[in-house]
Amino acid sequence: MQTGFKKLVWIILGGIVILATASALLELHQVNAVERDVAETRQTLRQQGFKTDLADFDFSTSAELRAREAALVATTPPRFSEPFHDHPNLMEIIGNDSAIVVWEQPSLKRQYNSRPDNSDQITWDEFRDALNENRPVLDEACEAALSGPIRFNLDARDGDAMRLPHLALMKNLIQTFGSRTMLALHDGNKGEAWTNLLATTRLVTAWEPEPAEISHLVRFGDVLLAFNVSWQALQTNGWSDEQLARLQQEWESVDLFTNLPETTAFKRASTVATCQRDRQEPLSPGVPFSDLLKEMLHSPRVGWNSLTMLWSQFRYRGYGTFMDERALLLFYRDRELELRKAVQAPTWAQMRPLPGVTNRTLFQSKYRSRLQVMLSSRAIASAFQLQGAGLLGRAAEAEARRRILITALALERYRGKHGSYPNALAGLAPEFLKMVPADFMDGQPLRYRLANDGHFLLYSIGLDCVDNGGKVLEREDRMSELREFRATGMAPEEDTVWPLPASTADVAALRQNEKRAAELRNLSAQDRESDEDWRLSPLRQARVEKLLSMNWTPETEMETFAGRRVVDLVGNEKPSGTNRLSLVELMTPKQIITGNEPEELTFQLPVSYDAITNTGNLALLVDADVREPMGDSGGRIQDCNRAGNGDCQLVWHTIFDPPGKHAVQIQLALSTPRGGDYLLKGPPISLVTTNFCQFSLNSATYDVERGAIFRARLPEKNGTFTIECLTTNGTHLATLAGSTTNGEFNVTWNLAADDGHRLTGETFNSVVHITLPDSSRTQTLKGP
Repeated sequence: MQTGFKKLVWIILGGIVILATASALLELHQVNAVERDVAETRQTLRQQGFKTDLADFDFSTSAELRAREAALVATTPPRFSEPFHDHPNLMEIIGNDSAIVVWEQPSLKRQYNSRPDNSDQITWDEFRDALNENRPVLDEACEAALSGPIRFNLDARDGDAMRLPHLALMKNLIQTFGSRTMLALHDGNKGEAWTNLLATTRLVTAWEPEPAEISHLVRFGDVLLAFNVSWQALQTNGWSDEQLARLQQEWESVDLFTNLPETTAFKRASTVATCQRDRQEPLSPGVPFSDLLKEMLHSPRVGWNSLTMLWSQFRYRGYGTFMDERALLLFYRDRELELRKAVQAPTWAQMRPLPGVTNRTLFQSKYRSRLQVMLSSRAIASAFQLQGAGLLGRAAEAEARRRILITALALERYRGKHGSYPNALAGLAPEFLKMVPADFMDGQPLRYRLANDGHFLLYSIGLDCVDNGGKVLEREDRMSELREFRATGMAPEEDTVWPLPASTADVAALRQNEKRAAELRNLSAQDRESDEDWRLSPLRQARVEKLLSMNWTPETEMETFAGRRVVDLVGNEKPSGTNRLSLVELMTPKQIITGNEPEELTFQLPVSYDAITNTGNLALLVDADVREPMGDSGGRIQDCNRAGNGDCQLVWHTIFDPPGKHAVQIQLALSTPRGGDYLLKGPPISLVTTNFCQFSLNSATYDVERGAIFRARLPEKNGTFTIECLTTNGTHLATLAGSTTNGEFNVTWNLAADDGHRLTGETFNSVVHITLPDSSRTQTLKGP
């Protein structure tokens, strides 16, 4: 019976082989037919003037262009170096239609918080030092940008895989030249400001990007950066008519649309090359045919799946790739024709209804292939990045900014000659403009109005073609609306604006509001930290016995850091000239009595205060988590002071930790500017604190609007308290009193003293009297 079954299986397999052979012969015939179709399609397209192969593109450049490229590339920072974080925001909006003139401000504001202090502030001296680090190389790059056209030597044979490192370079150079322009304007160096302003402009106007969609998108983004630099630069009256006319000519020479259809041609050649490469790739590794037959005998279902997968790959490589290649040739022909038609539209209002402008058509293969996955992934990533605007939408925005900039330059030339701006844009023609540029969005004249202070507002109505009155969003509002756009598809309601310069009073008010917002964020963070510390306090105390019972192995005395023994690096030399203590002895807490107990406990260590403050820090750990290198621990509020003999004194404010038994140890952390780190925990000692109550961390500070919080936990459920608030010289301010039945109290003082005076920023002290009726205990403490 078994023999008969095997015979049947072999008969079936033989039939499959025969059927597969017949199918292969039929497949060969179909392959020959579709291969001829691909060749005919390619020939027809070439006769019609379409590029079909990567060989049709040549991105090589002349020796002169390569020399110019080399000067620009030389500004690329070395690998792994710190990036330049200090480019200021050159279009910081106030209100709906005004922006800050950066170079007039007493200090600079970074776009994002940066190290080492996580601050968004930078002084002009710091800014100058950062920009001058690479000055000779940047000067040469500036000269290169001014000397002629800019193109980059590339290998078109790589297609979509072509590396484009210059895109990030161009953006960084525009930001750097723009920053140099701001610094020169701030320093009153108009000649240097002009050179950098013109170089910034030419990085857009002289750059001839390769026909890759991402390259044009980066250029459109660079238009925005150059627009912002130009706005800043034109907030001074120091430019001659010749200089303004030169800038105007630069921007008038730019055509942002004509070369866009070439991006589709290059995309067609690249994707077709992918099909051709797929035919050269070997089939994915599989089992030998003999093993496949054995697998069919042992497990027909698994074997059949392996066979069908192999057949699918074989069929796609030999037939499907030709089908996809022909379909792609025609697909991108249609997309190129759509793009050719779209770029002829005189306005965005007429362009956006055209096919392929706002709704991207996706290629759909009949086959499940790597090519289809690649194209779909790129389409999704592009849609997310462009936030619905598409290539032509970004081009339209850049074109609107180009026209605004040309008009603004003409307005400055008019003011230079006539002493004030015209009442209407029509006054610019024909002396300063052949004709007044229309808003590219709707073809109507750019919107223009004079402000009471003599400045002007100039704007385009934006991609939504809705006039919002010259409204432009602040960065936070724009980011919020962009998030809303991703969720709802509703575009931000704003225009493309050449804003008014903000007044000194408006800037001061903005900075005050920002300072207050930062304070509130800090208070919120303190509240969260305080709540977490409050929650973890009992857990930390539960570690005490475990910590004290651990066998602490002292570090070797030969432990080194930055080429020196740690004990020699941080130990404080004794005046008597005796030998240094061991590293373990240095790291063992030793309490000294100061008279401030129990609210403050002081530990003096024979560790050099000067050495520690130069290379790292010393901290007191209380009930630290042994599993974490830095660990969460108590002792959250503490000070490190210099003793008279140069030792370190660590002061622990115990009222912010629970009373009772604790395990206390010292942590030493050292670091170098180049990133070297050293961390050491010393042995723990047992210590008992006697403060009755534990205050929360947010009780340590107060806010002038929110008031002062007194939140505390008592060792018993029932308790009464009296809090006396005093000035730093002991004068009475106010008294707070209350009781608790759950072992906690939380009261807020509104900072109003009994005499009517209200604290606005002064430091104050407090004295807290606690009574625990269940145990008849009382205690008076210096409070937060």
